[in-house]
Amino acid sequence: MKESYQIPNLTDEQISLIKAEERVDYLFREGKYIIQSSYFFPFSIDAILLADFVVFPRRRKLKIIDFCCGGGIIPLLLSNRTDQKIVGIEFQADIVDMAQRSVALNGLQEQLEIIQGDINDLKKPERLYDVVTCNPPFFTVNESFQLRELDSHAIARHEIKLTLKQWVSKAALVLREKGKLFIVYRPNRLDDLIETLVAHQFAVNRLRFVYPKSDLNANMVLIEAIYRGGRQGVKVEPGLVVHQADGSYTDVMKGIYFGNKQ
Repeated sequence: MKESYQIPNLTDEQISLIKAEERVDYLFREGKYIIQSSYFFPFSIDAILLADFVVFPRRRKLKIIDFCCGGGIIPLLLSNRTDQKIVGIEFQADIVDMAQRSVALNGLQEQLEIIQGDINDLKKPERLYDVVTCNPPFFTVNESFQLRELDSHAIARHEIKLTLKQWVSKAALVLREKGKLFIVYRPNRLDDLIETLVAHQFAVNRLRFVYPKSDLNANMVLIEAIYRGGRQGVKVEPGLVVHQADGSYTDVMKGIYFGNKQ
């Protein structure tokens, strides 16, 4: 990493929010901290790319919710692009606690709210949401030969507590008409995803494939779907390549991670 990428020192008050077994990562472009723990599934490039893919509707007051928010990475990233309130919902209580402390670490308690709950229990709110983001479990339980126990890593990656149909149906429940759903998913389940979206009155509006290297198949896909928006044709954006041949980040990825600090 370049010497210009300096991480600001934490104050004693901030340090008091971090447990002994935890570490703090720094989000350079946004200038935000996030608490991480080896006990839980860490945030990955999936979340970074999803937050970057989000385009907010042009409304003065927005309601935004992040499904499966984990340690709060997507709300933290989005807080740099809007002053609107963002709610994150996460099933696992210990991860919620960590996410809430990350919010406090950045002094964002007035803007970000992380709640513990099961997405399956969501009810239709009095005021519907404008934006839902979701970095969901990608794999069915049968897809992994290594799935042996119900731990936090398994819950984050596999449809143990939350299936594709369940989270799409809840997004449809809480979104206003023409509200936007932003998703990061695996290309090998794109057919299942689109079929489920259409069944719940979503129209796919934008799609972008992500490639680990230019000569490899895509391993992620970013999707913007509009609830009851009508089918206007799918905009397939230029592919995003993460690494150059030598393993270093492409200029596009450097911009997503570091902004103009290149």
